[in-house]
Amino acid sequence: MKISNMALSNVKGNLYRYVMYYLSNAFAVTAFFIFANFVFHPSLNYKNIGGHPVAQMGVINGMIACQVIIVIFSVLFVGYSTSIFLKSRGREFGLLSLYGMTRKQIKKYVFIESTIISLLSIGTGILSGIAFSKLFLMAMEAFMDISLPFNISFKALGLTILLFFALFELVSTLMLFKIKNKEIIQQIKSSKIPKEIPNFSRKKSILGVSLLALGYGIAWIVEGAFVPLAMLPVIFIVVAGTYFTFTQFSIAVANKILKNKNILYKKVNMISYSQMIFKLQDTAKVLFAAAILGAITFTATETIYSFFTEISSISGIDTPEDIGIIQKGETLKDNQSIDKAKEILKKHDLKIDEFHTVKNIKVKNESKKINDSIREEILLISNEDYNKLAIYQGKDEITVKENEVVYNFPYETIGYDGKPEKIKRYPLETAQLKLKDKIKEYKVSGELHDNVMSLNKLGYFDTFILNDKDYENWLEIAENDDVVIYNGIKLDKWKNSFDASVEIKEMLGNKYQYSYYAKAIPYKSIRNNFGFTLFIGFFIAFLFFIASGSIIYFKLFNEVKQDKVEYDILRKIGTTEKEINKIITKQIGTIFFLPFVVSTTHSLFALKSLSNLLQQNLFTNGLVVALGYLVFQMIYFIIIRTMYIRKVKYN
Repeated sequence: MKISNMALSNVKGNLYRYVMYYLSNAFAVTAFFIFANFVFHPSLNYKNIGGHPVAQMGVINGMIACQVIIVIFSVLFVGYSTSIFLKSRGREFGLLSLYGMTRKQIKKYVFIESTIISLLSIGTGILSGIAFSKLFLMAMEAFMDISLPFNISFKALGLTILLFFALFELVSTLMLFKIKNKEIIQQIKSSKIPKEIPNFSRKKSILGVSLLALGYGIAWIVEGAFVPLAMLPVIFIVVAGTYFTFTQFSIAVANKILKNKNILYKKVNMISYSQMIFKLQDTAKVLFAAAILGAITFTATETIYSFFTEISSISGIDTPEDIGIIQKGETLKDNQSIDKAKEILKKHDLKIDEFHTVKNIKVKNESKKINDSIREEILLISNEDYNKLAIYQGKDEITVKENEVVYNFPYETIGYDGKPEKIKRYPLETAQLKLKDKIKEYKVSGELHDNVMSLNKLGYFDTFILNDKDYENWLEIAENDDVVIYNGIKLDKWKNSFDASVEIKEMLGNKYQYSYYAKAIPYKSIRNNFGFTLFIGFFIAFLFFIASGSIIYFKLFNEVKQDKVEYDILRKIGTTEKEINKIITKQIGTIFFLPFVVSTTHSLFALKSLSNLLQQNLFTNGLVVALGYLVFQMIYFIIIRTMYIRKVKYN
């Protein structure tokens, strides 16, 4: 029989060994082809993509970056899987040597096998990619608001076939160097040498748990600008801690359970736990790799999802009112436009929760002559109007005495520790205000670093809050050009107000240019960009998720023959099918969910650091993502458990 025929027969006969390896490779090919087909789409050019040029370039570069990530992932996954696979075939290679095959012929035999799997993966991946391209293009049409008719790019097709064929062949060739020249008898007996109870290092076990506690502790307490500084050391500490926890501490715990008679002698626990310690020893490094891969996946997804849900506060569009309209100059008495705006909101079934009209007086601050950092033009607001807005927004009321002012800076100052800082923003003790011929000096009695109006989005910055009597005195001499009327509208469901906001903008026209702000308009643009990032992020994360599960699957199924021998012995001594299934479920469940638990814990502590950096509680977002992954993990586990039990029973 030719070596190529032997390799083909082996792939057919042991398809279960290759199925996840083949499917994971095919999935990587599918993902790459879909992205490539999108990037080479004839309708996709800088002119057709809407939005800012930087955003357009970001979209294209983002897609190319995704392709690079998929290729890197494929190199790592194929290399790691092949390495595990070759290690498990020592006995098979020994028998082939016994039958007269040289090491060169064995390498050729393995290389042909890899090539068959590679060709099948590329073919399946391309077909799946073509099948799902239409769906992907439809999703991109929705996110990018451009027309992308169905199209198959021959450039994308050629690039995918050439790149992945070269990649798979290169990695397979490199892995062949792992086939060593061992003594034949040593290779044949490699799987029959009785295993000894694994040893563990008490010091390394304690070190692993201590490093994890240290990494978690730092991630929990570090705040503000110190978070980016602590990120790399924490990652290094947690990765090292995870390694020692899987390779040493898990063995220590299993040893402890084996010595606990109350647990060990309960039903079939003795069989389950005695086997578990060997499985933990054999798979410790695989579990470590899966846990780190999972932690990267979960953290990335939780971060992107958190940004997506907290867009308004993170992007700075979370203004006190949802719509702000300034009346000044020629529009000062244009109440008809304000009424029309209300009618448009009503037409779109948007309920107005609150409507505020605040009359501000524009004056000059003469103090600028002695300090350049002071703005010359500043708005005055009465104490009564400020308190009215503050009460509505749940803020503290203030009292301003006569001949005094309170300086209102519109932004909160955040320190290096991420907490608000009381930094004095107005540099002088007094403010000399001027309007017409009137000049009067006020004592600056306090500062407020907050915003009760959306003036900073409408061309005005800081304000002075005056005693009502002082304010009335200024209002008496103010003319129309000195008055700025702020109309603030708070809606019941502002996120649904994009269409109405655009219609109001068109109705107001050029005379209200720079005097109208509706946060639904920038919100939609930012949400689209984040939505696109979220979509790509989930896609890549799902790829990593499949990879981590596949690595565990690959390790489990490479040892299924040996496991079957042990379960057959259990059957002969009277263990029922139900009890064996229970043992398998415990063992596979532990192997499968242990990295998941560690990954989720790592990611939630990473999210805590992000929460400290952004001053937002993102824990709920983390739990939502973790629950989503748990559902996928459960489905994945049920499928693999079913396949494993079937293999143990019927092989």
